[in-house]
Amino acid sequence: MPIQIDSDNLEARLLKLLMKGENITLKEAAKELNVSTSKLERVVKSLVSRGIISIDELPDKKYLRLKRSDIQFHGTNPSQEKTLKRKRSKKAKEKGSKKSREMMYR
Repeated sequence: MPIQIDSDNLEARLLKLLMKGENITLKEAAKELNVSTSKLERVVKSLVSRGIISIDELPDKKYLRLKRSDIQFHGTNPSQEKTLKRKRSKKAKEKGSKKSREMMYR
């Protein structure tokens, strides 16, 4: 049975990085993902406890290795995302209001 992971969290970003197949250290991964090393260590510990990745420790570096390849990413459906209301700029409001005034007084 494949492992399902949300596609928008740090775990998914790390797993996608490891799926590229490169040997990467913990510090390199933290730099690549723009997070602190301590925050990434917590995520790595949870993935190690679930048996998804492993840590190959050398005296000066910790290499991350993907153990399983049956991972599915899921996220929000684009049709479910809330649409953003865009505010009109002041210039657009002024242009729109001038046109309506001109039409009223003709």
